[in-house]
Amino acid sequence: MAEIYLFPKTAEEQEAERKLTEAVHAFNAAIKHAAQCGFEVELRPGTWSFTSYTRTPVPYVDLTARLPGRHVQPELVEI
Repeated sequence: MAEIYLFPKTAEEQEAERKLTEAVHAFNAAIKHAAQCGFEVELRPGTWSFTSYTRTPVPYVDLTARLPGRHVQPELVEI
C-alpha cells in the first residue's frame, strides 16, 4: 500500500482556515446568545452559483432572528 504524504498548507491557507474557524465560533456564540435572549432563530442554507474563483457553488447561510410577538409589518412605500 502506498503512503500518502500531505503537503503543508500555505500561510494564506492557514490564515483562511483560522479566520473561518473563528467566524464559525463567533457565529455559533451569537446564535446561542440570541436564543437565550428569547429570539426565534431561523437558518436557511443557500449557495452563490456564480463566482469567478471556483467552479462549484459556494455555500452561505441566511439568518433570520425575531422576537416572538414583535413582528413588524413591512411598510409599503409608493415610488
